Amino acid sequence: MGTKQQKRRQARRAARLAREQRLAELRPSVPPAPEPLTVGAGWSARSLAVALVAAYLLGNVEPDRDMSAGRWFFLALGASAWAFTVGRLAAWRIVADADGVLLRSFLQVRRLPWDDIRDVWLRRDGLLEFSAGTDEPVRVGGFVPPLLHRRLRIPTTGRRTADLLALMARHPELRPTHGAEAGPPTVMWSLGAVGLLLVDWFLVG
Repeated sequence: MGTKQQKRRQARRAARLAREQRLAELRPSVPPAPEPLTVGAGWSARSLAVALVAAYLLGNVEPDRDMSAGRWFFLALGASAWAFTVGRLAAWRIVADADGVLLRSFLQVRRLPWDDIRDVWLRRDGLLEFSAGTDEPVRVGGFVPPLLHRRLRIPTTGRRTADLLALMARHPELRPTHGAEAGPPTVMWSLGAVGLLLVDWFLVG
């Protein structure tokens, strides 16, 4: 057991050293950002969100007047999970501006000031994790996981974004000089999907 833990520590240490070397090599080629940096859901994620909406609306998953309370509960639970997924896929966004990073999540748009950001890295699940002061790490995003990047040989957008944000946090001269907005939280898009679902259930039938 001790050997496995030691190997994991060594692997984490090697990954940190490799990342620091990558950031050091990237730093000279990164110019100051003339405009706020905005990264969010791309066409593939939005297309998937639209496909999920269409599949649910056409899937004949509808309430019945004679349904029990238990079936109503599970139907509502499934619809809530579906709406959350649709909103997250279609509308997540990260915006870096002069004052910090705006993170659009489900119920809020949170700002992390530059001085509070210690580090940013891409997780295995495709989320960006922000280490900010004494708070719990903040996770947001929807990038393709690194494992799929390697297998599909597609550009590592998530890692590139994490590296740029980490460099901006460390080097103030790289940060944008203008402010920006991130728009409403993703729950607004989820509520839109729920509205379509309710129309289908109770008006269209």
